Amino acid sequence: MRFISLKTLFEVLSEILENLTSGWFGLLIVAPGLFDVSSFDEYMHLLTINLPLGIVGLAATLLLKEKSKKL
Repeated sequence: MRFISLKTLFEVLSEILENLTSGWFGLLIVAPGLFDVSSFDEYMHLLTINLPLGIVGLAATLLLKEKSKKL
């Protein structure tokens, strides 16, 4: 007997990744004003770290949501 169904597991993981992804994209918008990013190099550093993480998180979220719909 399964304790958790596969569909529920995919839904929960996709919700967690969705929240993480919104945090990464939010950091791109909020961080320059919050952390007083004054130079273009500092902003590009934030961008190169958080933008790929946000895109990968978004893609993984979409894959998990589609998987859970098919189950």
